[in-house]
Amino acid sequence: MAAPIFENEFFSKNEETLQEATKMLVDIGCCTYCVLRFLGEKQLHYYRRNEKASTELLVDQLYSGGKSPESVLKREKPCITCLGILQKFCSQEFTGEIISNVKSSGYVFSTYLCSLMLPVSLIVRQHSVYLQLREKFSEMYHGISDDDIPAVKEVWKWYNGPILSEALGVPFNLKSPFEVQINFAYKHSDRECSFLSDLHPDIFRKRKTKKVDWELYSRTNVARAISSTVDSIYKRVYNFPPLPPSELAECERIACQHDSVFIAGRYNKYSRLLSQTPWLIEGIKKHETSVQELICTCLTKRFKPFECKFSASGREDVDVKMLGTGRPFVIELVNPKKSNFQPEDFVQMQEEINSSTKDIFIRDLQSVSRDEITNLKEGEIEKTKSYSAICWSESCLSQENLDTLATFKDLVLLQKTPIRVLHRRPLASRQRLIHSISGKKIDSHHFRLELSTQAGTYVKEFVHGDFGRTQPNLSTIMKTECDILELDVESVDVDWPKQLNT
Repeated sequence: MAAPIFENEFFSKNEETLQEATKMLVDIGCCTYCVLRFLGEKQLHYYRRNEKASTELLVDQLYSGGKSPESVLKREKPCITCLGILQKFCSQEFTGEIISNVKSSGYVFSTYLCSLMLPVSLIVRQHSVYLQLREKFSEMYHGISDDDIPAVKEVWKWYNGPILSEALGVPFNLKSPFEVQINFAYKHSDRECSFLSDLHPDIFRKRKTKKVDWELYSRTNVARAISSTVDSIYKRVYNFPPLPPSELAECERIACQHDSVFIAGRYNKYSRLLSQTPWLIEGIKKHETSVQELICTCLTKRFKPFECKFSASGREDVDVKMLGTGRPFVIELVNPKKSNFQPEDFVQMQEEINSSTKDIFIRDLQSVSRDEITNLKEGEIEKTKSYSAICWSESCLSQENLDTLATFKDLVLLQKTPIRVLHRRPLASRQRLIHSISGKKIDSHHFRLELSTQAGTYVKEFVHGDFGRTQPNLSTIMKTECDILELDVESVDVDWPKQLNT
């Protein structure tokens, strides 16, 4: 027995203690892998498929003290600590089911991550066994906590990971954006945890949550309740050994998921009949398409996402053109099936979008990280925008009259929410700045207005006053009724995303 013991990473090197602990674990109903877990074994090869025979032999030898016993495997019943997860679901049949699901999902990926959701009752079962082991074999478990025992999910991955990697042809990566999610469920899990809510009602009190389905027994609150329970009370109120499961845990779901991909760029809009996003009134589409749809149609075809979320650095009205270098935007492609595109692929997508319509033009199309998109919203109020407008004046104006506008620098406005947007925005008064103004006469009643403003300034309302809701306004400054006929955004002064040389 000396060789296998000293080659292993057990919590003890004492042969007699290991044999007694093994016999106790086998006799109460632990499977082979759970015996090794509770003994502290962390060498991965003992949990892998091609080592299964030697693993069983090791447990047999420990159980019998080196004699030739009847195989422990033949005595195994549904495991009381893993609920059969390391028995039924560490099999060629189950890994084949996972591989089939992944391959038929349509995802393209270069690495993968496998995550498991396990029944919460595994925590209370394991803690019961751990307390008894620590009491009976105090020297062996001195300084050892629940967390030092290899977790069921880790053992499952040690067994199945190499098989999945080989079959999928890609390596496992903890930071992989592609994830295989496997949910195991046990019908009586909540009932087995219910004694904890009697002991700690404050921990399990239902609180307000944004989740539709509120989970009473989560891994977090169950672990917290166990750590708050005195060992003597725990042993008194929970069974040891844990009762044999009336039925095994089941695999409830195998699903694939890919992290969101973020695509940024800048867009110009040349139409005065095009909204930034789909415009719906009482469920009826007001316009045939939108900036969002013209861009997302191409990206959706390439990336095949579950959803396409569009956001931009502000927005212009339907009848306002977006000129200059364009307005920065970002698109979140939720759970895309394809994502591994190169810079030249983005050039092709950009060309495809631009050739499909004359209403918009996009540039600098590129992939960005989630962290980078915060730059789109940072400085939302501080950034400046430049506008050009064709305006009308009730009185005849000379160029000399218009030249006086250039004397106004950092003009402070107080703007109440415009009447035209009151149906979708709360009533409020906002202070905004007009950094600079200039005017150029077109004819006796028309002139071109050039403005540099703080982001969020309602330019149309600054010109006509919105029945006095914007003060001061161009009409009060010029001392004549003014109105705006056409408005163009000339620039949005945000240095994002990075400019590409394409």
